[in-house]
Amino acid sequence: MTATEDHGVTIPDRALRLSLHTRNGSDDHFRCLLDDALATALGAGADLPRILHLSVLRGLLSTPAAPGPRRSGQPADPRRHLFTTPADLPRALLPAPPHPGNPHSLARLLRVFVTHLAPTDRHTATVLATLIEDPGEAAVAHCALVRAAVRVHDLEGEAHAWSRLRHLITRMPSRSWPSGATPHDRDVLAYLRPDHRARFDTAIGVLELAPDLGRALLAGLPGLSAVYREAYACDASDRYTAQRLAGRRPDPALAHAHNTIRQTPSSSSAVAAAVVSANEQILGGPELPVADPVYRLHARITARTVRAHQLGADDLTPEPVPAPLDPARLPAYAGIVRHNADTPIVAALAGRVRAEATARDDREALLILADAGYTDPLAVLAGAAYATPQAVLAAAGPPVPELSALLFRHRPAEAARHLSAAAVADWPTAAAVLEHAVTELLASAGPRIAHDLHRAVASAFTCATAPGARPPSVIDGAYTDAGG
Repeated sequence: MTATEDHGVTIPDRALRLSLHTRNGSDDHFRCLLDDALATALGAGADLPRILHLSVLRGLLSTPAAPGPRRSGQPADPRRHLFTTPADLPRALLPAPPHPGNPHSLARLLRVFVTHLAPTDRHTATVLATLIEDPGEAAVAHCALVRAAVRVHDLEGEAHAWSRLRHLITRMPSRSWPSGATPHDRDVLAYLRPDHRARFDTAIGVLELAPDLGRALLAGLPGLSAVYREAYACDASDRYTAQRLAGRRPDPALAHAHNTIRQTPSSSSAVAAAVVSANEQILGGPELPVADPVYRLHARITARTVRAHQLGADDLTPEPVPAPLDPARLPAYAGIVRHNADTPIVAALAGRVRAEATARDDREALLILADAGYTDPLAVLAGAAYATPQAVLAAAGPPVPELSALLFRHRPAEAARHLSAAAVADWPTAAAVLEHAVTELLASAGPRIAHDLHRAVASAFTCATAPGARPPSVIDGAYTDAGG
């Protein structure tokens, strides 16, 4: 059991290794050596897996901190954000780390890497999927492998991925609510239960390929089944619209799903009504009466943007901005800008949201605009509270995806410090930071970064094992090596 790899070992590493072999559970000397090694790694710009390994290990061996300022355990108001699929509605209810019940883990992080890599690097994605022990996360990962195999007409790969997926579905454990009752199994809050969440995410993963399997997975969960039906209708509407635009005869089942919401948009969620309204307008039809003003604007701008990009429409005048904007929903308006970026159609909305978010110090809205390229990311990142473990834990609200993405994209050294602080404070928070930055990590370091980060976390947990105890073979829902 070693704290570092054997090659390129530095003097601090040797001291760490010696102390690790002789330490006891309260070895302050070891923690001091670890702090020195972490400070050296951050100061020298060491590679991210090395920093993550030291930070996770330091967090695991920390003396429990005194309770600090408590964040509210209630989920953020979902109306603040823009959702482009009904499937994201229950996901917005999940608690953020470090609160109990948050979903972030090493297994989930590997699953996100698999989902990103499957379309372009199926070999790496498949190897990563074998590292996931958690049946729910592994099942969602294999949904991505099935889709990737279907896309390239790999019948053998598709059959293997389907076989593995069906096996994982049978392995999904059944959980229970803490009280032993089932108060939310019939509503959308069922998504908070890990086994229900795994079934829902798997159902969404096979929505286009095997909708009947998705419906079967959600039997007995009427709330999540209703969301699934809307997600299917939105996907069907998108495919129906693509068929029409390509001059093909539309599939009757897809046309029926689209027309069901088109005829009675008020009976659907604002998200679903907006998707179908946008598609109707793309096809040259009228705007549907979407009750929610944010989603009504989203549908109108999305339709105009698609018509300009795909159909050559020459009307690029900025869409008029309603007055006033709801100040509580500035991130949602910023989301419209990001979803339709790189077109003059959103120029007026972008400028208005930027001005109001600046005046109200709505950093989340500004981060979304910066992510879309509509404000200076370095200015938005300046002064962000992410430099210490205490700041990470005391920050209001959940880890913001755009903060992680922008830091890794524009300020990698500060991103490493942000990740280190999160890992020292709370591993699930660090897992969320990494999850939000997966696209940037793959762009800067390539697919190998997923393996390196997995090894860094696994070795940190192994190093923290009490002397004489057997190191674990499964850590946070993932095997420690490919032979697991």
